[in-house]
Amino acid sequence: MEAKVDPGARLAIALDTDDIDEAMSWARAVKGKFGIAKVGLELFTAHGPEVIGPLLSLGFKIFLDLKLHDIPVTVEKASKVISKLGVAYTTIHAVGGVDMVRAALSGLHDGARSANTSVPQLLGVTVLTSVVKVTRDDLAERISILTEAGADGLVCAPTDLAYINSIIPGFVKVVPGIRRREDSLGDQARVASPDQALAAGA
Repeated sequence: MEAKVDPGARLAIALDTDDIDEAMSWARAVKGKFGIAKVGLELFTAHGPEVIGPLLSLGFKIFLDLKLHDIPVTVEKASKVISKLGVAYTTIHAVGGVDMVRAALSGLHDGARSANTSVPQLLGVTVLTSVVKVTRDDLAERISILTEAGADGLVCAPTDLAYINSIIPGFVKVVPGIRRREDSLGDQARVASPDQALAAGA
């Protein structure tokens, strides 16, 4: 008999705030309903690694969304540090190229070995959801970089998901930009409602 997968385990709450108390309040409100907590640049810049432990103690997997993009040696060293934090996922810009993605993977594996932690999954950001015009050539090029380098998955807008699934169906895909129909778009251009995202394969 096939084991049932809790749908909530695939849902991530975006803790997009610089206030750690607010972030923890949001996390506690969805504990048991969402399995993943996304810590982005704003919260991590404000509080650093100290934000990770309290979220882990609530039972969340941590998605550390820093979107690294620098020379390979710098990305490798930063990834080594990230790997010691106990996070489950971390991000890099695919446009940085094959060498940079490979350097990130090397750093993640080195850090995990030295800290005796699990290796985080490396997800490549294809094109930011704030970018209005995206071509299939753009997406194909970045997917090629990620697959050649050996990344674990990618981050893509819900509007790009159907095309990406058609060319790389088995890859791990994280889909931001999911909003209720009545919500403001903010600075995101390529978004979808939860039902639209699910229909596209999120």
